[in-house]
Amino acid sequence: MTCSLARKICYESLFPAFSKALAELGAQVIINVTNDSWYGTWQEPYQHMYMTLARSVEFRRPVIRVTNTGITTVALASGEILQQSPLHQEWSGVYQVAYRKQPSPTFYQQHFLLMPVLCSIGVVLILLTIVTKKIRCGG
Repeated sequence: MTCSLARKICYESLFPAFSKALAELGAQVIINVTNDSWYGTWQEPYQHMYMTLARSVEFRRPVIRVTNTGITTVALASGEILQQSPLHQEWSGVYQVAYRKQPSPTFYQQHFLLMPVLCSIGVVLILLTIVTKKIRCGG
């Protein structure tokens, strides 16, 4: 059985539009290869990992993340994160990753620009609420 793999290098994983394009090209599994060594060992490797793995939920495709010093792991299409490698240590893992032959587009993928619009409307409403509250209170 053949699987259509899409590869992303390092920071490409942080941009949902890039993953959207891969999904629309028919990718069944997304692989991210990255070098997190310059992050050190504090929070950045974890932040980078979770931001990358979010693509699995957004597009319902497994994301396999491979690093040389960061966190290697897999996020299934459901969002479940499998065993993670330790930071800055040699490690190997074997995963069984289920994928769909012809994954259907997600709501997020079909209405990609809806989320930024909704977030912008939310910010404007919050700001309007704060401003009107200050005006009413004489502030």
